[in-house]
Amino acid sequence: MSDAGSGDIFDFKLEKWVLSADECAFKSLSAIGKNKPLRQYLIESVDNWVNKDEVFLTDKFILEMCDFIKRENEDLYDRLMKKCALKGISVGEGLFEALNLLTCEILSEQQYRKDSDDV
Repeated sequence: MSDAGSGDIFDFKLEKWVLSADECAFKSLSAIGKNKPLRQYLIESVDNWVNKDEVFLTDKFILEMCDFIKRENEDLYDRLMKKCALKGISVGEGLFEALNLLTCEILSEQQYRKDSDDV
């Protein structure tokens, strides 16, 4: 397959992925794709985003939690990073989902016991 062909497939997949997330962003991306290669735009966008100075008060604490998890169980830490990456979510969101899941399971179990006792 030629590089141009693989570039077209890459552009198609990128546009399809963006469309599934946000129609407005898809329209903007399609317009940009007429004037600039999408691969170049992707690299420039990521570069701008990672270099952007932002102050997130929770970032320091999330790093503390990650350091704690890594010290306690490095395998678990690695699996957390991989799962967050595969789900396309931040580590903070992954930690929140994990805590929320645990809380919801406990509450569901308590509710089940209460309902069983009532019966």
